[in-house]
Amino acid sequence: MRVSTNMLTYNFMSSLNKSLGRQTDLQEKLSDGKAIHRPSDDPVKAVRSLRFNISLRGNEQYTQHVKDALSWMETTDSAMSDLSSLTIRAKELVVKAVSPNPDMALDAIAQELDGVINQMVQIGNTKIGDRYVFAGQNDKVQPLQRRMVTNPDGTQTEAVVYTGDNNKISMRTQDGSVTPTQDSVNLTGEQAFGPLNVVSENGQDVKTVEILNNLIKIKNVLQGISDPSTNPADVQALTKSNPVGGDITKSSTEEHNAFILRFDEITGGLPTKVSYSIDGGVTWESSDAIPPKISVSGGIVTLTDSKGLGSANPVVYTLAADTDNKSGDTYTLPISAGGRDLEWLSKVGLYMVDNAHNHLLQAQTEIGARMSMYTQAEALLEKNNVIITGDVAANEDLDIPKALVEYKTSESVYRTALAIGAKLMPPSLADFLN
Repeated sequence: MRVSTNMLTYNFMSSLNKSLGRQTDLQEKLSDGKAIHRPSDDPVKAVRSLRFNISLRGNEQYTQHVKDALSWMETTDSAMSDLSSLTIRAKELVVKAVSPNPDMALDAIAQELDGVINQMVQIGNTKIGDRYVFAGQNDKVQPLQRRMVTNPDGTQTEAVVYTGDNNKISMRTQDGSVTPTQDSVNLTGEQAFGPLNVVSENGQDVKTVEILNNLIKIKNVLQGISDPSTNPADVQALTKSNPVGGDITKSSTEEHNAFILRFDEITGGLPTKVSYSIDGGVTWESSDAIPPKISVSGGIVTLTDSKGLGSANPVVYTLAADTDNKSGDTYTLPISAGGRDLEWLSKVGLYMVDNAHNHLLQAQTEIGARMSMYTQAEALLEKNNVIITGDVAANEDLDIPKALVEYKTSESVYRTALAIGAKLMPPSLADFLN
C-alpha cells in the first residue's frame, strides 16, 4: 500500500489530538476534583450520583425541619417555665393575703397579682419570628387579649380571650405520613392555659382562658369586687355526682368543683339535713351547726356563709323531690366569689392556683417529651448525613494522586509525540526548492 505524505500527516495529527484530548480531560477533572462532569463520563456512576444527591438534599431538609422544631419548642419551653414561675408567685401572693392584713395591703397584693396576670398574657403572646407559638395554626393573630366581655344579659366581665385555634403544627422529619398528635411542635391555648370556656358575646362565641380568668377572680376578691357575671335570674341545672337523683337549680352561673353539697337525711324524697364542703370533701359544715351556715326547708337550701362561699348575699338552691334521693348522695355545685373573702381565698383561691400550676407543669412535661424525640431525630439525621456524604464522595470525587500521575504521563507522551513527529515528518518539495 502506498503511503502518501497526506496520510502520514493525518495519522500523526489524529494521534496527537487524542493524546491532547486525554490531557485536557484530566485537566478538567483536576480543576474541580470531580470524576464525573457529564453522564457520558460514566453512566452508572451518574445514576448513582443522582440518587445519592436526592437523598442528601432530602436529609438536609429534614435536618432543617428538626432544627426549626427544636427552636420552636425551646421557645415554648422557656415560656412555660416563665408561666410556671409566675403561677408560683401568684400562689405566694394568695398565701400572703390570707394572713391578717389591712385592706391597703390587700390592695397592694391585688395590684401585684394584676401585674402577674398581665405578664402571663404577654408570655402567652410569645412569638418566634412573626408567628405566635400558642395560637395553634392561626399563628399570625395574637392569641391572648385581656378585655371586658359583654354577657348576654348586658353585664360585662373582665376576662382573657383566646383567638387562636387548637390545631397542631407538625414538621416532617422523615418520609411517610405526619401524625400531629404525636409529633406536634406546638402547645395550643387549651393545652397551655387549661380549658377554654365558650361564652356568647353579641351573638358570637368567644373563647376565654379559665386559668387566667380564675386569677382575675382572685384579684377581684382581693379588691373586694363582686363577680359581675353573677346573675340571680340565670338558673342553671346541675346533675348529682351519683348516677341517680334529681336536679339542683341555683341563682348563679359560676361553677367550681371544690364546693360539694351532701344529703345527710332524706324525707319524702327531699333532704331534711344537709352538709357542704368547700375543700373537696375534706371538711364538712352541717345544717345542724349553731349558728347554721347552711339551712334546708321544703327543698330550699340556703347558704349564708359569706366567708366560706365568697358571697355577700345568701345563695339559694332549689332541690327537686326525687324518690331516688338517698342519704350520702352528693352534688357538685357552683359558687361565686365576692368581697374581701379571705377564707374563700385560703380554700378555693389556693385550689385554683394549684390547679393552674399543675396544668402548666403537665403541659411543659409534654413539650419536653417531644423535644427529646426531636433531639433523637436530629442525631439520627446528622448520622445519615455523614453516611450519604461519604457515598457521594466515593462515587464522584476524583483520586487526585492517581489523576496527577496520569496527567504527567499524558503530558510526557504528548511532548514525546511532538518531538518524534518533528523527525518523522517527511520533507516536502519546498525543502528542496531552497
